[in-house]
Amino acid sequence: MSSRGRSPDATWVHLPPPDLVAAVQLQPTPHIPLGSIRHLLRPLHDETGRLVDWLLFASGFDDHDAVPQYWRWRNTWRRHWPLGPLSNVESLRDVVADIEHDLGRELDDLLDALVGASGRPVQVEATVAEALITEIVTVRLALSVDDRTGWGIVDDMPARTRADGLARTWAPTDHEVVLAGTSVAAVVVRPGVGLAVLHGDPPTAAFEGVSAVDLRHDDVVVIDHRGQSLHLDQHDARPLGWLVPRSLRWHVRTVPFGVVWALLLDGLESAARVAGATGEAMVITGEVGVA
Repeated sequence: MSSRGRSPDATWVHLPPPDLVAAVQLQPTPHIPLGSIRHLLRPLHDETGRLVDWLLFASGFDDHDAVPQYWRWRNTWRRHWPLGPLSNVESLRDVVADIEHDLGRELDDLLDALVGASGRPVQVEATVAEALITEIVTVRLALSVDDRTGWGIVDDMPARTRADGLARTWAPTDHEVVLAGTSVAAVVVRPGVGLAVLHGDPPTAAFEGVSAVDLRHDDVVVIDHRGQSLHLDQHDARPLGWLVPRSLRWHVRTVPFGVVWALLLDGLESAARVAGATGEAMVITGEVGVA
């Protein structure tokens, strides 16, 4: 289902927006790959032939030991901060534009650039780090006294596989927003009701106020805030799985307005501080490290 209510064709797929990562180079990229995962790494060179990165082949993400090894190694020469999905950048841009202050608009300009880039690399020079941090602190303070609320997904999987913090967040909206979907099911945010699942062929029936999802079995169970349930097979429930790829069971809760963008603002501020201290540019992009 499109955001304007049109029924998609049988091949239609709407994937969640890309997650962004901020990175600052600490040391030159090593010329020798990490030996334990050498077979899973591919060198990346710039247009001059200079080695700039090592990428992990997509097959390496199936190896649970390889991924943490890769990130630990990579963080020794390039620090990374997760920023969350591009959709949160879009919603924060709209909110920040309405916050009045007499500072520069470095954060506004950066958010505009990130939205326009759609996951492609955006470079932020170290010279603007201080001004960017100052505006982030002001925006965070303004959000902390805003009495509006948003929503967050809490991962209910065992602690050994669960990520820290909220798995995904989103802000209230005055129009329907599609988070993920196929020709037979879609997950949307609706004004006044929060998360909703559209289902059927075409997906026109709405199950609103989603509060919990269990994807552990062939029969996927979706619970609303009244305790009513919707049952989907695994194929139809794919959009729910795409929202939190590493979780098979999660629930939704209301969060303070500022918490919606906590990961984004904290990551930007931390990266900007390191960029300012080292004099190295911050680079923000999606799909970091994937070959």
